[in-house]
Amino acid sequence: MAGERQARLADRIRVILAERLEKGLRDPRLGFVTITDVRVTGDLQHASAFYTVLGT
Repeated sequence: MAGERQARLADRIRVILAERLEKGLRDPRLGFVTITDVRVTGDLQHASAFYTVLGT
């Protein structure tokens, strides 16, 4: 059950980060940033986001 909750939370964080990057940052120097993965600890206290950058 904790694994399901971790997965749901990680997916939600990934979506929110992607939306913020798409709508909130208008810096052409960034190129294209893609959130590839989010991992949440078992106690749901910390998350790590992984990303890739294409372009300049």
